[in-house]
Amino acid sequence: MKQLKIWSMMMLMVMVMPLVMACSSDDGDDDGARDEKLVAEAVGSWMCIQSTDSQGSNSINGLMVGKEVTIKKDGTFTSTAPSFGSSGTYTVSGNKITARSNAGTFVITVSISGDKMTWSGTASNGVTFRYVFQKEV
Repeated sequence: MKQLKIWSMMMLMVMVMPLVMACSSDDGDDDGARDEKLVAEAVGSWMCIQSTDSQGSNSINGLMVGKEVTIKKDGTFTSTAPSFGSSGTYTVSGNKITARSNAGTFVITVSISGDKMTWSGTASNGVTFRYVFQKEV
């Protein structure tokens, strides 16, 4: 009788495990696809057309306007903005880009709609920012 109970439990486990595994989420694949989509949309040269930088109660408008950022598929970027760094690397997770350059580390929330890309985030020096870029042809 004891062997029958053990065998029954083992059979139940064999039958239930595939169901549990099939229902579990595998966010890695979805995240990877979402990351690749953002990179594909962001690759290219972008000109800043609107910017606001803030620290505490102080805000500066237009600091990045006219500056260009070129995002490459290989995880690198170049920039004409000294405050962002002339070149660096980036990683993507969902809609967030972490960019690292000689000017610091920037965690950027990105949204892209057509030929416009909006960045908002915080630099390692505590400055918050919101930039709007237009894709260059």
